[in-house]
Amino acid sequence: MRHKTIKINIPNRNNANQPRPPVRNKTRKTNTPSKNNAIMTMYNNDYYGTELLPMSDILNYINDGFKDFVIEKERKKKENEHEVDFGDFFIVDDILKKKEKMANINITIKKNPNMSLNKLLAYSLYLQSFSWFQNGIMNISSFKYQIGKDVSRAEVKINNELLVIPENDYGNNILITDKFIIKIMNVLSKFTIIDFDLVNKIGILMCQNLFNFITQTISLMTRQKIEPEISAETKATKNILINLTQNEQSIIFNFKSLLIISYNEDLNPENTCGNLDFSLLIDLKKNTYKFTKFILNYDIEKCKPDDEDEIENKIDNNENKENNESNENKENKGTPNMIKYGIPMGIIATGLVATPFLLGALGGKHNKKLKVKSKKVKSKKNKKYKKVKRKSKK
Repeated sequence: MRHKTIKINIPNRNNANQPRPPVRNKTRKTNTPSKNNAIMTMYNNDYYGTELLPMSDILNYINDGFKDFVIEKERKKKENEHEVDFGDFFIVDDILKKKEKMANINITIKKNPNMSLNKLLAYSLYLQSFSWFQNGIMNISSFKYQIGKDVSRAEVKINNELLVIPENDYGNNILITDKFIIKIMNVLSKFTIIDFDLVNKIGILMCQNLFNFITQTISLMTRQKIEPEISAETKATKNILINLTQNEQSIIFNFKSLLIISYNEDLNPENTCGNLDFSLLIDLKKNTYKFTKFILNYDIEKCKPDDEDEIENKIDNNENKENNESNENKENKGTPNMIKYGIPMGIIATGLVATPFLLGALGGKHNKKLKVKSKKVKSKKNKKYKKVKRKSKK
């Protein structure tokens, strides 16, 4: 079922045969505020406080393309291919393809000319929120809820002004979304007619789906450079810069993290041996995207695990600190170190990841299944205990 797209009809005052009277120019200028007032009034009356959003071209595009995505997904599954690769959306040059144990990459990366911004937005939802789609139609309630949830836990600036969520609003994600959309519409109304398609695109980009989608395609690319090893981001920081002016409508995603990389298939969450740092520009005015900065550094040799004596010394030095955890840490009591460091639970249990897309990124489909052996996932405290036990037997 195709939803009706909301469009605001603006009278065409251009006439090829006759010059426009001066009075028409004046009328056109004064029309913008009244139209925007009508649009915001309509949103407040019909959508504010509800689980609905105005439909627009981008949402219809996503719904219309879902069935084709599922067909393509099943085809790739049968042919044992990844659901998506970094190269599907970006130009991958030789430096990114090169297999190497040590890398120092600092480049810009352009979009794949065969890929559109709309498809990037669509795939970020298909792959990260597949459950939102029932009979090929996206659940708008889930989408609206997710916008508010992710906006409230991200650092977002709109035209260099930090977006502040009132403390009383936290947890009411629908309300947060409505207030965010009102904020965006107020900014847009200063220089143009409010376009709900632009508003909805900004809403999609506020979901962490895009950050997750991009970092996972990068993980897959990195995985192909260092195989049979795997990598994972840890201690990530990120922020979103929204620029909305007459001449620019863009969003910049900044991301920094350290990298954990396995060594001989042993993944130690306390050993970092690389970093990832990128700025992804989404140009909504030109309908394009690119990495204005892409830094990937790592040295697998630096991820070589410590020997058991060094591990024991580290444990002894940290023992008192562990016994005096803060209340915040106590809330994570019983949480495996791998989770605390941001590594997916699937790796802990089996060395694989629950979602198919992550499975491709971290485990690989073409190579043997990379498993993190249980003895290598156990805490260092257990390793110490086992060593002491062996010595006592002697």
